[in-house]
Amino acid sequence: MTEATRNGHLDIVKWLHENTSEGSTYAMDEAAENNHLDIVKWLHHNWSEGCSTFAIDTAAENGYLDIVKWLSINRNEGCTARAMDMAASGGRLEIVKWLHFNWNEGCTTDAMNFAARYGKLEVVKWLSVNRSEGCTVAAMDGAAEYGQLDVVKWFHTNRSEGCTVTAMNDAAKKWPSGCSGMVTCQPKGRLHH
Repeated sequence: MTEATRNGHLDIVKWLHENTSEGSTYAMDEAAENNHLDIVKWLHHNWSEGCSTFAIDTAAENGYLDIVKWLSINRNEGCTARAMDMAASGGRLEIVKWLHFNWNEGCTTDAMNFAARYGKLEVVKWLSVNRSEGCTVAAMDGAAEYGQLDVVKWFHTNRSEGCTVTAMNDAAKKWPSGCSGMVTCQPKGRLHH
């Protein structure tokens, strides 16, 4: 059943439901994770096992706002902070905003840390203004490691968490002839060892 839901085979899901006693929350979780709203809806109406928080968490991570909304309205399992963390990581600002305004689970510092690492500057800016979790030095370190110079510069100008020596080393590797944006971390006293 899980494989059929994961791969979007509603006809097989229906057949298995009628002819076997197999069941678990994994079926709806997998359908949600893989953007099969038709299967999520069918399972909701015909399947007693339901889903887990993994359904909304992974739908948010993968950018499936329609599934996040549908599950939020029609199911009671909810989500965890991982939903917003991973949506932010993938630069899915619309989903981050929707979760912010419709759920109380919030996010962790991982939301901004990972958004910074992967160069999702608009998400970083939005989180900085609208959420209180903040970030850690891992944000600037990750941005430096992944070569996100615009993000590194934004953090240096707009946040106080600073960076570690790792960020300086990564910046030197990425921009050997011009890492001046990173070198200025030290004079402000925000370089952490």
